[in-house]
Amino acid sequence: MATIEQIDANRQNARKSTGPRSAEGKAASRFNALKTGIDAEAETIPGEDPANLEALIAEYQKRWPTDTPERRMLVDTLVNCEWMLRRIRRGEASFWKYKEERTFTDTPNREGRVIDYGDKVYDRLQRRINSIQRNYLRALKELQSLEKAEAADQEPESNQQPIPEIGFVPETSEIHPESIDQMGQAPPPANLPPLPPLAPSAEPLPPAF
Repeated sequence: MATIEQIDANRQNARKSTGPRSAEGKAASRFNALKTGIDAEAETIPGEDPANLEALIAEYQKRWPTDTPERRMLVDTLVNCEWMLRRIRRGEASFWKYKEERTFTDTPNREGRVIDYGDKVYDRLQRRINSIQRNYLRALKELQSLEKAEAADQEPESNQQPIPEIGFVPETSEIHPESIDQMGQAPPPANLPPLPPLAPSAEPLPPAF
């Protein structure tokens, strides 16, 4: 039990603590309460180490940020699912040993004897495992969708293609059917300069017969 001197010292130390002072520290401390909703001490059973659960929480928080309530809930779901799967695997092994001790020991087929006596229990365990895995994959898919949506929102606007104006048609040079001559060729554009006249030939033309 703490003495009066120790209690007074703790109170004085608490008065000196003012929390983070920098802008970065204050911004980070705003989300301290949002990291996880899992209480490692309360959610472990005899035989489980709360430190292992806290380490598992830290691993998932390193992979998935929990800076929003919906992210925190989904990450907690992943942690709970994996922790329950670990518990069920240990329970399955413990049940095997328990059933083996309570059944007959005069047969060399020990595995078959345990399965024969505990088949219904193993069926319930498998259904429980399947349900936990479905919940895990559902939460994982939701987190991945959130991550993709946030990444899309952070893309620069320069990557977006310009949207053409509605009803805009680019101007093109058109050739009308009446402008085509009898040889099937279109006349040259009007904006081209006229061709220079041919120079007269210096040689006389041959006489006509």
